[in-house]
Amino acid sequence: MSKSDSKLAINGGKPVSEKPVLIHKPYLMEDDFAAVDRAIRSRFVSGDGPDCREFERQLAQYLGARHVLFVNSATSALELAFRVKGFPPGSEVIVPDFTYTSTALGPLYNNLAIRLADVYPDNGNLDLAKLEGYITPKTVAIVAVDYAGNPVEMDEIMQLANKYNLYVVHDTAQSIGSVYKGRKTGNQGHVSTFSFHGTKNLTTGEGGAVVTSDDQIADRIRILREKGTNKYSFLTDNITRGYYEYVDIGNSYVQSNILGALGTSQLARLDWMNAERKKIAEYYLHNLKDIPNLGFLRQTGDSSTNWHIFVILVPREEKYWIMDALRAEGIHANVHYTPLHRNAYYKHLGADIDFPGAMGFFGGLLRLPVYPSLGFEEMGKTIEAVRKVFSALFAD
Repeated sequence: MSKSDSKLAINGGKPVSEKPVLIHKPYLMEDDFAAVDRAIRSRFVSGDGPDCREFERQLAQYLGARHVLFVNSATSALELAFRVKGFPPGSEVIVPDFTYTSTALGPLYNNLAIRLADVYPDNGNLDLAKLEGYITPKTVAIVAVDYAGNPVEMDEIMQLANKYNLYVVHDTAQSIGSVYKGRKTGNQGHVSTFSFHGTKNLTTGEGGAVVTSDDQIADRIRILREKGTNKYSFLTDNITRGYYEYVDIGNSYVQSNILGALGTSQLARLDWMNAERKKIAEYYLHNLKDIPNLGFLRQTGDSSTNWHIFVILVPREEKYWIMDALRAEGIHANVHYTPLHRNAYYKHLGADIDFPGAMGFFGGLLRLPVYPSLGFEEMGKTIEAVRKVFSALFAD
């Protein structure tokens, strides 16, 4: 075969899968539907209800963390993580160049400047060899991201932060259930921020959480997320006579009690869902490892990923042809965002030459379908399609 071979679906041939194999599906079961139904029937459907509190309690226990604060998105969690500190406007925050925009929006919403940092070209996490070089007298914080659920090297980042007295926000949006050196992610930074978006391993549709062991940070965020009121204490302690006070400036970041119930239901089988993802990833790795010119994301040592995303690394000059060819075969491979500096809002912060690691990683990255309900037949078709496309690409 060759790229022009008529057997390829991209050239009009018969696709490997007539029914598209989607890149993602949320994993929802009868327990989830029942939990949502029960919460609705309780008539407590607004924010910070008993099911939200129970989800926070169970998640804190699962993570081994002191405080979990359920909010309406990871973006809100990141904003709150910086708002609570009150850094002087214009202070600098180091943010990985290869991440989703929400990572940068947290400090930007708080009138802070961001400085983009390069990442490893083989896994997209912060390149520790370069990190110290981004610190200036104006630096106040570092945001570390677990790309694809693969833990970033937090011990070294915390050592560097302690050396320069920096605040560390660990963006764990993708790594719920991942383990770093024997501990669940969410325990390593001053604050961690999870996402429960519909694409995540644990989903509440939309949602996120701030996780911290700092009592003062947690107490302030409870006020900030509830429009600057002390409603949390009012609901918990009922120390006033039917009212609560407006004690700060805040916004409405609390999450519906309905979604708290869904979170608890999802959490009950999170480890199972992650184990299913691992089985799929291991099947891919075993069946694709012998393909020339195809690589995989490097995993952090002494850690285990939750396989939020399954990444293949392909030749840069052929990436988009490979993606289009796989999609024509019925496999919804895709690119998982671009480096921040290549987007319109951030392009003033650097050029391709400044971020060789991010550009190298982005240049070859494609993702394949991985989710608990992905069937054996769909996995087989994904393998078949990858083999078909690569045999054509490198026929000569």
